Amino acid sequence: MQYLTPGTAILVTGATGGIGFEVARHAAADGAIVGVHGSRQESVDAAIARISELVPDAKLIGAPANFQEDGTTGPMVDRFAERAGKLDALVHCAITGAAGTQGLFRKTQPEAYARNAELVLGVFQQLSFAAYHHLAKQENGGTIVAYISDAGRFPAAHQTMLGSVFGGIISFVRNLGFEGAREKVRAHVISPSYVKDTPVFERFGVGGRGETAEKRAGLGLPSPSDLAPLTLFLCGPDATKMTGQVLSVNGGLNT
Repeated sequence: MQYLTPGTAILVTGATGGIGFEVARHAAADGAIVGVHGSRQESVDAAIARISELVPDAKLIGAPANFQEDGTTGPMVDRFAERAGKLDALVHCAITGAAGTQGLFRKTQPEAYARNAELVLGVFQQLSFAAYHHLAKQENGGTIVAYISDAGRFPAAHQTMLGSVFGGIISFVRNLGFEGAREKVRAHVISPSYVKDTPVFERFGVGGRGETAEKRAGLGLPSPSDLAPLTLFLCGPDATKMTGQVLSVNGGLNT
């Protein structure tokens, strides 16, 4: 099934990772002009080569930028929009927190809190700001989609700091969706829990929390290929009356 209009310009951050790669690949298969972001030029080139093998006629634009360096977000968005001729959608999959903020709260490092908020919430806000100006120029507006974790919606041990900044993204998106509707700029959050076939899941896989979660998820845990179609639907012409939604995809693990 095709979700995007051919020629849609969609920028995917974290397209060198599990979820972002599948979103970029599916978008390319729909005939979109796809911005492939990664933190390093080498990883971007490798992702472009892989997608090109799977989608021979893919229209791909490399968009390297290291978000841990100040001043990289806006220029990256602007460069892609200039090369593509427009920007119709931004999908943010590149989320990296600060060291010292994972695990039990009492074992975290307070001096890392501000940096964590900057890297998770602040980077997404900066990307959204840059994208908004391009999206609002389009006759039919455009869409911003943020990936977070269900930690932003459901309490859990070891997730206090991560959940707090993801909760911030949820609030930001809901307000942005309401405000942006005036200019047809839509915003959504997709909130999985554990996602199979990703590097993060491998760290919690066999014998760990991932294996326990897989047993508890009555519908089965999602993989990136399950998430990509939903992402493109939100960015496509069939979802132009939707905004401000937070969609949890967790196989029934959390309700």
